[in-house]
Amino acid sequence: MKVNIKHIAYKFLAVVFTVYISAFVYKKIYWVPELKDQGPMLFNLLEFEWHNDALYIGESSNYWIAPEDQDKRTISDMINDSLPGFRLSGMQVPAYHAGMFLPIVDMIDPSSRVKHLVVTMNLRSFDKPWILSTQEGALMRAKCFYYNSNPVYNRMCAALGYYQNPSAESQDKKMLEAFEFDTLKVNFPLQFNTIKRWCEQEKFPLPQGGEDFPKRELADHYIKAYAFQIDTNTNPRIKDFDAIVKVCKQKHIKLYFNILAENVEWADSLVGKELVYFMKANRDLLVARYSKMGVVMVDNLEAVPGKYFGEKNWTTEHYNEFGRLIVARNVADSLKKNIKP
Repeated sequence: MKVNIKHIAYKFLAVVFTVYISAFVYKKIYWVPELKDQGPMLFNLLEFEWHNDALYIGESSNYWIAPEDQDKRTISDMINDSLPGFRLSGMQVPAYHAGMFLPIVDMIDPSSRVKHLVVTMNLRSFDKPWILSTQEGALMRAKCFYYNSNPVYNRMCAALGYYQNPSAESQDKKMLEAFEFDTLKVNFPLQFNTIKRWCEQEKFPLPQGGEDFPKRELADHYIKAYAFQIDTNTNPRIKDFDAIVKVCKQKHIKLYFNILAENVEWADSLVGKELVYFMKANRDLLVARYSKMGVVMVDNLEAVPGKYFGEKNWTTEHYNEFGRLIVARNVADSLKKNIKP
């Protein structure tokens, strides 16, 4: 049987041409509208980078508003309003961590107007409950849209499941194992050296017997959120932030890491000075590590009083208008020191 080489070549060229046209049409017509839902941070970047001197990249802490707030501005809006003649816009998506921020930073056009970048550094994002979150699969799907690759390829990766998608069961199992076996190592007496043992202890006994369980439950939330020690060799968030530093140096962008405020007051009153030790030790490690790399560190860890935090039954970085203003002022002060007149 004789093979018609010319016929095969025509078919091959037709396929190539069809793929090329499809990719062209998708990028020109469908890509940006789809980003609005599937990749909102990149959707914002494509506009913001040409109209702003700085960008503020974060998660829900930026825009969370308390019901009673009179001042409804986001943290990034407050920063922008305090810097006359300088423009900053915020980009945020709930539950995003540095692993999601990294591809966005990588997509900043070096020729754009952006010369300063503020990235939120959420202390809880370094702990096992966040690293092993059941939402990680959904985040990795969204991350497909942020790859610095052809948009059609990115869309196919998301559609065909070509991304890490750990099951909720496996994530929960790993987290419980970490709670049971990860040992806290300090140079002072620590009676309960794992999260499991710490949470198992009686905390708020009542005179008539039993415990104040709502208070105990909240205390255990704090222990699970903050009783950890950052291992710079294995922690994935460290690798993400290290990579962000590298990308910003390559693009000649001045980088600021905004360590978000945590409710240290409640951590102390609910659990004690031992838990506060871990919070401060992790903060100190981050400040020391990234200051050496030339990053401007904005340390807001203890800046916001407990009364200014939003939810009272969970550990979050949500603040009312007074808390947001404190964080914004500290970031703005750091920017002012580095903005050329």
